[in-house]
Amino acid sequence: MDLTDTDQAMVKDITRMGVRTAVLLKGVMLKKVDRETLEWGLKELAVRSLMDKYFQRLIDRPECVDLLNLLHLTYSLEGQLDFQIREYGIDSLKDDLQEINFSLQQIGGKFDFAELRAAV
Repeated sequence: MDLTDTDQAMVKDITRMGVRTAVLLKGVMLKKVDRETLEWGLKELAVRSLMDKYFQRLIDRPECVDLLNLLHLTYSLEGQLDFQIREYGIDSLKDDLQEINFSLQQIGGKFDFAELRAAV
């Protein structure tokens, strides 16, 4: 896929954020990351900033649906973490991790995976 420099930066930024989110969630599943650390880690990802920066570039581009999905998943995790854990338990994060991993696999298939690997 032929991408502008701005698009390449967007793919790298969102992919990096997605990988970091997956690492946090995997840490929770392995009981190596507690809830407090998860909350801190999600805030440190600055998803709102990425959402503000890239949302308009993504909404009308079907080839970028997985990037948008990563943004939405992480954004909602940060904002709704208390509710999700209270209502569904900490194990419900496993579903989010699976969806994030799926989106990352799709992104790796659509974009230059070697370059993405260097971005994370």
